[in-house]
Amino acid sequence: MTDKTIKDLFYGNLSLFDRPMRKSDDYNKSLSEASEAREALDAVLNDEQKRLLNVYVDKCGTTACHLEYSAFLVGFKTGTRLLAEALFDRGNEM
Repeated sequence: MTDKTIKDLFYGNLSLFDRPMRKSDDYNKSLSEASEAREALDAVLNDEQKRLLNVYVDKCGTTACHLEYSAFLVGFKTGTRLLAEALFDRGNEM
């Protein structure tokens, strides 16, 4: 077994954000609809309403990031527990 991943993580060579995102038709459609809705709102809102909309959108994005991190953490912990059981639980070997 190699410790390459551990070394890469320690030395800062492992970035989990450099992976390409798969953009599905549903994603592209949703993005297009959001862009159209934003443009329609920008055309009818005054400056204060636009400012409030920007604050709202920003906070929704921040909230989504917190939720994504929480889901990642739960998945990582679950995966780690499964791996630990597979490696160290010798009582149920066949």
